[in-house]
Amino acid sequence: MKQQVITIDALTASGEGVARIDDALVRLDGTLPGERWRVRREHGQWVPEEREGDSDARVEPGCEVFGRCGGCAWQHAAPAVQRASRLERIRRALPPPLREVPVEYVASDVGYGYRTRARLHWITPGKHTFLGFLARRSSSVVDLSGCPVLVPALDAALPALREAVSALGGRGEVSVALGEGGRPVASLRPERALDERGYAVGRALLGRGFAGVALWTPGATAPAVEGDPGPVQVGGDGLPLRAGIGGFGQAHGSLNAALAAHVEAEAQAADRSLVELYAGAGNLTVRLARSARTVTAVESDRDAVEALRANLAARGITNVKVHEEAVEARTRPWKADVVVLDPPRAGAKEASALLVASPVRRIVYVSCDPESLGRDLHTLSSRYSLTRLVAFEMFPQTGLVEVVATLARGTGGR
Repeated sequence: MKQQVITIDALTASGEGVARIDDALVRLDGTLPGERWRVRREHGQWVPEEREGDSDARVEPGCEVFGRCGGCAWQHAAPAVQRASRLERIRRALPPPLREVPVEYVASDVGYGYRTRARLHWITPGKHTFLGFLARRSSSVVDLSGCPVLVPALDAALPALREAVSALGGRGEVSVALGEGGRPVASLRPERALDERGYAVGRALLGRGFAGVALWTPGATAPAVEGDPGPVQVGGDGLPLRAGIGGFGQAHGSLNAALAAHVEAEAQAADRSLVELYAGAGNLTVRLARSARTVTAVESDRDAVEALRANLAARGITNVKVHEEAVEARTRPWKADVVVLDPPRAGAKEASALLVASPVRRIVYVSCDPESLGRDLHTLSSRYSLTRLVAFEMFPQTGLVEVVATLARGTGGR
């Protein structure tokens, strides 16, 4: 049996340590950067056997299902290691000419109890219902008795939610979030059609403290609604912001405020025209409208557009025009002084190509995926200079990171 001692060099987003063995890069579960491990070759794979010496990189995970659950794969890494690994992921994703640009870092004020929304799965193979996140490298469901990264109100709601999905049976997906008054809301999508007992689930959850419940029967174009199931977060301007049922929103409340303030400052939109792409329900829009002369908010999801218009109306904001439009389908460049964009994980490939051909002088790009950001910065750097990069630790205990890139029009990128 072949054995050797190696040093772990890096940490992947999915939680494995990376090392070079015999001129090949390998991933090793349960290891962390800086640690020395004795490894053995088993069935054609390298397997960690024993760690040599103490490890400053390691802390005790805060969750009883860590290692089995597919979420929060960095709980065993000390905060300093998590920070360094996120920064390294960002640098690796950047085009080589941009890798010398400093990356600033805004740390989370908490490591646990921060998530204001989550998407869970359930399955009832027998008498017991499994409710939780998907397992690592698997479609099976890891059963949770509690989740330490959820805010207390959502963690405390899990027993009631378990009873509800047990009544629905089968399998399905449920999105939970904070709603009106800080109470939980749920959007449930069972894989099989609802019967009379299933429709009673919503009323039962209202009786257990939920603000609202949406039940989606397969094939339906709209849910059956009990109460008010719309998620409510604190928007970028510090006021309540409503999202569409099951809609997207930033999961870290306190860092969302810091992110929105940074985007507003970097946009430098005072008395200028601004276009915001992928505006969603208006988390950034409501903040940007305070300083910009005009804002054109572009969003393709109809529920998000309705929520955006309602959020603007609730604030009496009149300098924002909302366009229900798919950014990817646009063929003409936008005419504005500044563009702010916050695309989904796939990035903004089409928008980046249009921006290069536009008269826009300044871009603030908010990204939840360093790799797609790096691809788009490669395109944008032909006409824009990258002036600032700031990472926000929106997802402690995970390899995810939010990055804000500021670009200014110039003769070329760095």
